[in-house]
Amino acid sequence: MGGVSAAALMFLVLPGMYFALSSSQLDEKLEALRSQGLPTSAEELNAYYSVLPDGADATEQWITATTAVQDAGIGQRAAKIPIVGLGPTPVPDPGNEWAEREISRTFLDGLDAELQLIRRAADAGGMARYPVDYKAGVNADLTAQHQVRVIARLLTLSAHVHAHSGRDSETLQDVTDICSASDSLRSDPGLISQFVRIATHAIGCEMTADMLPHCQWTDDELERLQAALGRADFRQGMLRAFCGERALCLTAFRTSPQILFRYDSALKVLEMYQESTAGLETSWLEATMRNQKIDAELRAMSSGIISRMIQGSLRQMLPALQQAVNAGTRAEARQNCAIVTIAVRRYRLQHGVLPISMTDLRDLIPGDAAEKDARVIDPFDGQSLRFRSADGRVLIYSIGDNKVDDGGAIANEKPQQGDLGYSIADDSE
Repeated sequence: MGGVSAAALMFLVLPGMYFALSSSQLDEKLEALRSQGLPTSAEELNAYYSVLPDGADATEQWITATTAVQDAGIGQRAAKIPIVGLGPTPVPDPGNEWAEREISRTFLDGLDAELQLIRRAADAGGMARYPVDYKAGVNADLTAQHQVRVIARLLTLSAHVHAHSGRDSETLQDVTDICSASDSLRSDPGLISQFVRIATHAIGCEMTADMLPHCQWTDDELERLQAALGRADFRQGMLRAFCGERALCLTAFRTSPQILFRYDSALKVLEMYQESTAGLETSWLEATMRNQKIDAELRAMSSGIISRMIQGSLRQMLPALQQAVNAGTRAEARQNCAIVTIAVRRYRLQHGVLPISMTDLRDLIPGDAAEKDARVIDPFDGQSLRFRSADGRVLIYSIGDNKVDDGGAIANEKPQQGDLGYSIADDSE
């Protein structure tokens, strides 16, 4: 009887000791994060989300602009309008007949007050602390952040109208304002918000490539456009978002009654996020390799009942980290290609001919020596962006998601196929 009682006591005590040890280890790791000023809960994440000290605070201007755009009921007013509604796209190049030009102009005239607020916010520059409560977790209201993409579409439509009217300086302003809208999300620690930021910046890159052959921008204007596109640091933005997502995951593990072995799962989350963030602090390539390691570890955890339970909790709570890394890598590759393509245009303006190699473009890329070097790198493989010259055209491209040089076969609509980049022709004048 005594032996049975001792065994029963041991059965009760050992799990308690195990969970106490796990809880102590978790508390120690959480305190280490807090000592670095990093959030470990949704409440702390709300406090963490503030305008970064190295940028201007344009919160008031951007909230005023996004609220005005939301209240304007654009979706209902834009049914026949291209880009912001269901009107026909793509829009014809400037110099060609565009049937929807006048209704697009009239539509934009009706939104003049909202556009003025957008331009005021863009002129203020800097970042916004948008009104989001991350204590709501996946149900957090990101209405303001999503309005940033609506703003980008409005400015895209405006750029097309201006370009078709020969108002090249206004077209440039539209494109740089798109970049400013993207920059407003820089300090947001939410992964979805960083995806919105990336998508908005991509619109700016695509508009640059579309307008470059048709707008007679001066060298100073082109340098200004390079600077606008180059402000975004997507790796730092994604690193900040991973810190935010880690806090949300930890909150979920502490509060969800469905999660078993919550301390072990939370410790494993911390371990995996440490691996991911360490990669992001180094390079996109390193982040990719480390996240592939995480995926392999999750797959290997399929043996054993407890491991499977922990794995199930992790897969349920962890965001798609590798997809986020892929999106960030693609964003920087697109950004670099756009900036170098503008350098090709600047070279053409200054010398009357297209460059014959990437070396010709170095002095036409903004920044110090390190920044110039970074801009000509393809983040997918750490090598130089590809430069191809043929048939009176220069092509600047990245090997893209498939990490295979497809010879400049651009497939921006299908990122898993082909290359990513832009071209410019000798007759761009």
